[in-house]
Amino acid sequence: MVGVLIYLYFLAIGYIYSRHLFKDKNVFFNIWMGLVIGNVVLMMGICIPAAFLGFNLTAHIILIVISGIIAGVLCFKNKEKDLKKRYGLFNKGEMNGNIFLFLVVPFTVLIGLLMSSHILSDFETGGYASGQSTYGDLNMHLAFITSIEQQGVFPPNYPLLSGTKLNYPFFVDMLSSSLLVFGTSLRTSVILPSIVLSMLIIMGIYFVAFKICSKKSVAALSVVFIMLCGGFGFAYFLDNSKADISNLTEIFDAWYHTPTNYNENNIRWSNTICDMIIPQRTTMAGWAVIMPCLWLLIDAVKDNKRKSFIILGFIAACMPMIHTHSFLALGLISAGMFFAFLIRKETLPNRKQYIINWIIYGVIVAIIAFPQLFYWTFSQTSGNSAFVRFKFNWVNSLDPFIWFYIKNWGIFAIFLIPAFLNSDKEKKRLFLACLPLVLIAELFVFQPNEYDNNKLIYISYFIFIILESDYFVYLWNKLKGAHGTKVFYAVAIIFLGTISGVLTIAREWVSGKTFLTFSEDTIEVAKYVKENTPKDAIILTGTQHINPISDLAGRSIYVGPSVFVYFHGFQDEFSQREADVRYVYSADYDYLKRFCEKNNISYIYVSSYERNDFNVNEDSLNKFDLIFESGECKLYKVK
Repeated sequence: MVGVLIYLYFLAIGYIYSRHLFKDKNVFFNIWMGLVIGNVVLMMGICIPAAFLGFNLTAHIILIVISGIIAGVLCFKNKEKDLKKRYGLFNKGEMNGNIFLFLVVPFTVLIGLLMSSHILSDFETGGYASGQSTYGDLNMHLAFITSIEQQGVFPPNYPLLSGTKLNYPFFVDMLSSSLLVFGTSLRTSVILPSIVLSMLIIMGIYFVAFKICSKKSVAALSVVFIMLCGGFGFAYFLDNSKADISNLTEIFDAWYHTPTNYNENNIRWSNTICDMIIPQRTTMAGWAVIMPCLWLLIDAVKDNKRKSFIILGFIAACMPMIHTHSFLALGLISAGMFFAFLIRKETLPNRKQYIINWIIYGVIVAIIAFPQLFYWTFSQTSGNSAFVRFKFNWVNSLDPFIWFYIKNWGIFAIFLIPAFLNSDKEKKRLFLACLPLVLIAELFVFQPNEYDNNKLIYISYFIFIILESDYFVYLWNKLKGAHGTKVFYAVAIIFLGTISGVLTIAREWVSGKTFLTFSEDTIEVAKYVKENTPKDAIILTGTQHINPISDLAGRSIYVGPSVFVYFHGFQDEFSQREADVRYVYSADYDYLKRFCEKNNISYIYVSSYERNDFNVNEDSLNKFDLIFESGECKLYKVK
């Protein structure tokens, strides 16, 4: 409970900061911008005291006091009659109470319910369960969250490869670790910030769309299309149903056979909610933060506002270890915006000031972001050919280039060019500033898993959908004749733009609580390890992706699963250590003991995973001290 209150405290702090920075905005805007700032303050702010004191209670108390003092000063400065004015704007401005209640709240509740059934939910026979989308990535994030809190060192260790620094963007997981420090349960520590960040994405899409188009109808439609996005993948299931209508049920019970994720038919454009927000916590946090950055960027460039450039610089500079892909996307779009608006006739009289404002923005980002990039990102990617490499046509290997996007984006590919041609000059500049991001992602891969380039493309895709939503509303207003024509047009556009996404969400809904992740035995082992072993202990386990030692107990293991370690850029290390593990589990006692001593391994874990994957030498293990046993799980201490 204390951790929840601390988190709410930082959200309130962020609101106070936003209220000071955006005095002319209404309560909903300040909730949106303020809650983003509050999350960033907690994620980024804890780094400074933690670097000196470790990731512990003392470091958090220092951050709480400092951020509170700053908020107190701002409250004192703004204690004028400004409060009534601010709440007087409750139903004025870009977003009002009805939009929040009937658009933001339903999507937030939907995501919250899916998270509740997908994240450490109760399995029907005991233990923890997940849904389809969280069966994979969630376990990696759990390992980061628990290890940061348990081990208490900063910068944190990479728990899935002992002796290695954590270079993966970990700030959002560290945010959940902060809640753990104050005694919050692991489930709440994961779900609560995730629901808040999801709400901020929804609000962010709305505010960015309104900033671009100045129409509430366009902004609301953009939220619907982006949250329920999907292409023409549903057509494959309709086609299959011709032979047997029961084939339609494949959507709801097959493993990743959905209208937005169907690899056999080259459907690779995942639904925003199901495959990007719920399972991919760094993407979720990155999108929550990039939305205010895009709003500020557009605001800064349109009116050449130095204040917006400065605020943008400070928020953007915190992004590298929140979500590196979003940081890169923002950088590329910023470069496009600089040139697109530099040649605008309104900019010409103040071109010098325009360039100076961009320099200020760049300097702020360089001072704060570059140390993060050099210490974490570049230290892992430099010289590693698995990261930045030439690769044309992204993940498409089966279809012609244009057809791939038509079947994956659906109507949003078909109407892209007409929407562009119908846009005014300002919107055309924004479109052209975002287009290079897609082209670059189609030419270069920026990580070992080529599929993850979609995290770059999505940002431009969001802008494209906003421009197309504006075009759809324009066509609606142009339609003449019977009312039925307009209704048919609206139903057809919304149906085609959302049906694949709706079916995918339905599949995700029915998958909740259906996949056992941690049995009661593995939970008991994790509890014992957490309470009875040194926090810096290294434990030998198998390479399964569901691992109670790393995921629940927060201990470092010798090597984790290939789906994480390999795709985080440790290809050589994984290959060598996986071969080590495969051999030592079957080795004799003397060899196993020497191996453990050489690699500082203090404990050996054995469960059905290890027994199924390796030829486990039980006689050798029995010569060690068996210190805990629960069902088929055993933990040995190396003498």
